Amino acid sequence: MVTGAFGFIGSHLVEKLLNIGEEVVGLSNPRPPEDNYRYIVRSPNSKNLKIAYVDLRDFEATLQLLKNFEFEKIYHLAAIASHRLSINEPYQYLDNNYRALLSILESARIIEPTPKIIFTSSSSVYGDHQPPLREDFQPKPKGPYALSKFFGEKLCELYAETYGLDCPIIRYFNIVGERCRGNIVFKIFAENISSERPVEVYGRWVNGEFKPAERDFTYVSDAVEGTIAVGEKAEGAEIFNIGFGRPVSVLKVAELMMEAFNRKVEVNFRELKPHESLISYCDNTRARNILGWRPKTDLEEMIQRYVKWFQSERMIR
Repeated sequence: MVTGAFGFIGSHLVEKLLNIGEEVVGLSNPRPPEDNYRYIVRSPNSKNLKIAYVDLRDFEATLQLLKNFEFEKIYHLAAIASHRLSINEPYQYLDNNYRALLSILESARIIEPTPKIIFTSSSSVYGDHQPPLREDFQPKPKGPYALSKFFGEKLCELYAETYGLDCPIIRYFNIVGERCRGNIVFKIFAENISSERPVEVYGRWVNGEFKPAERDFTYVSDAVEGTIAVGEKAEGAEIFNIGFGRPVSVLKVAELMMEAFNRKVEVNFRELKPHESLISYCDNTRARNILGWRPKTDLEEMIQRYVKWFQSERMIR
């Protein structure tokens, strides 16, 4: 099962699992914030796909779903996701993200056979640690979204240690690509540049000079490969960074995207919120050594592919 199956990363994961011959249940909230259903049903193997609509905060419904299907693996991607926006809606982020995972873990504890649960966390749990960020750093979450993911990690550790569940943890770093959410910088920049509107680049003023934020942009297909590798090879509550492993200026992303669109727009500098780090990127050595995973898609190719997809979607509409 893939929870959050109609979302950005979830829909790509469902497609990949179907393409390698897996039977998949794609789970969605009855009122999904994103709806990429039309993409996943295009798969040549869509006959192996079933769709379930369940609010994971409903424990009884979640338990019944797991009893009915006897899943081998559950990739738990469903969450309300935005480190920046969560600061204004703490209850919604903490309540939804924590309770949904708890329902899955508790249901998995009760049923036999017990599925492996792959929990997708976030680089935001590292807080203001100095990069490169390693899995053995003590988390310092700042903001409700980061805190919800940190609580989720602790739940996985509890169920692994107490009940012997396999619930490995993925910390994603700035996943981008086709279908990305409206609050992800690729989508924001593409919308503005294509409409010839100014773009906002966030960062900080340091000694009178503006320093653009730097992020570890990672292509969605690479992230999906890493996610499946965790599902196949990780155990217990092992933690893996899934990120490219290098910092990229958000200003550079804006400039490359303007080149791809062949349009020049005004760039306005904006101050990051206090809970946001100026520079964030990972050390992905564990994923490389233990999972045999490595990112393949460089920044320029990510942007070219995204802009081509974005323009084709505009033509269809």
